[in-house]
Amino acid sequence: MPDQVTISAPSRLHFGLFSVGDVVDQQFGGAGLMIQSPKTIVTATNADSFEIEGTSIDAIENAMQSWFNKLQNPLKQSLSVNQLSELGVKLRIESVPPRHCGFGSGTQLTLSAVMAVMHLFELPTPSPSEMAASVGRGKRSAIGSHGFFRGGFLVDRGRTSLDPLAPLDFQTEFPEVWSIVTVVLKDVCGLSGGMERSAFKALPPTSAAQRNELIEIVRSKIIPGILQHEYDPFAEGVFELGRRSGMMFSDIQNGAYNGPQVELLVTQIRDFGVPAVGQSSWGPCVFAIARNDKTAEQLATFLQTEYGNRCDVGITKADNLGARVINQQPQSILELQ
Repeated sequence: MPDQVTISAPSRLHFGLFSVGDVVDQQFGGAGLMIQSPKTIVTATNADSFEIEGTSIDAIENAMQSWFNKLQNPLKQSLSVNQLSELGVKLRIESVPPRHCGFGSGTQLTLSAVMAVMHLFELPTPSPSEMAASVGRGKRSAIGSHGFFRGGFLVDRGRTSLDPLAPLDFQTEFPEVWSIVTVVLKDVCGLSGGMERSAFKALPPTSAAQRNELIEIVRSKIIPGILQHEYDPFAEGVFELGRRSGMMFSDIQNGAYNGPQVELLVTQIRDFGVPAVGQSSWGPCVFAIARNDKTAEQLATFLQTEYGNRCDVGITKADNLGARVINQQPQSILELQ
């Protein structure tokens, strides 16, 4: 058994949901992309009892308690522990994206913590649906949960009442030549927790026809663009999906985006010449996918000049691998004797 395991996980961009409400059988669904940064990094080390060090401690503690409760009997048999506090592991949160900004940080953080513990104790890794359900993730979108394991561009089908996690309909590697600019406006907040749950309950339901139209954008423009490395149809599809999906939330956002500042930002990016732009989830993260590194760098410079310290701008690439072990230290020779 190793002394230490470190897990690195990508972030998630959500291009748009297919539906809200309960009129259609398969709720939510959507498309998204895993990106290399900002990263989530969690390290698990052997300890006398369970402890957590770093940020977002409450979120990790709640997720780990949920995981322990669901796997209590196997853990008792494998590790001889009766409650989470007896689990001999220290979790150190070394890096986490800004929370409630559209990066899917909650899913990546909780799954990283569980994976680090399971690798530390050499436990078998459950399926994505079992893993997500064990920590209470994937209740709406499944992009981040599947993307944690698979990376790349993903489409989830949407959930029925019987699905613990929406099935994965499509996954593929994303072109490495296309660079991604992320922009987070500091004075705009995304929804989360109780406010998010209340917002979803208040939204008018999507019809089957509306859902099918959004799925068709992915099928006819986004997926062919990715597979054939054709930027123009891909870019048109990404913008159209994001805008039309965003209008499902107009009663909450007062438009397709999270307020007038985000809408202006989207317009400025498209006017600059990067048409593949959208808001990730509730935002405030806006992503722009450029044809190449040079265009991405020029856009980032423009935005930094335009907004100064009012926003955080990053340049990254797609992550086509998913979460992975980046450091695993074996026990010392003395400990093994």
